Amino acid sequence: METRIVNTIPEWRYQAEVIARLHKMEGDGLPFTCAGDMNRAKRNRRAQMEAKVTGLTAGEPDVRVYIAGGVLLSFELKTPKGGRSKDQKGRHAKLQALGFEVITVKAKTPEEMADLIEIDVRNRLP
Repeated sequence: METRIVNTIPEWRYQAEVIARLHKMEGDGLPFTCAGDMNRAKRNRRAQMEAKVTGLTAGEPDVRVYIAGGVLLSFELKTPKGGRSKDQKGRHAKLQALGFEVITVKAKTPEEMADLIEIDVRNRLP
């Protein structure tokens, strides 16, 4: 019988690792800042209404990196088996049509994802 290892790490752990890495880099004095969203978080009906009317937009990328010089990178984070939703595909296409870069990153582990995003951000710093 074949043994299979199944990745059961939730997506929020990937995002937490990425944000922690980016905050460390920012704390080291690199010229950027970042922000993350949890659009997927479970909310009761009232919280859903409040989120919608205050601007939470379905499909918004998970992490944004604002680099000195006016560069905005948006990252959509995906676990090995994850894929973009219909809302994400539509939102990302709209952002790209406006000239913004949206990068979907898929990785086996949170650490690997943080490594990939760190490399991408460092390569774009002034």
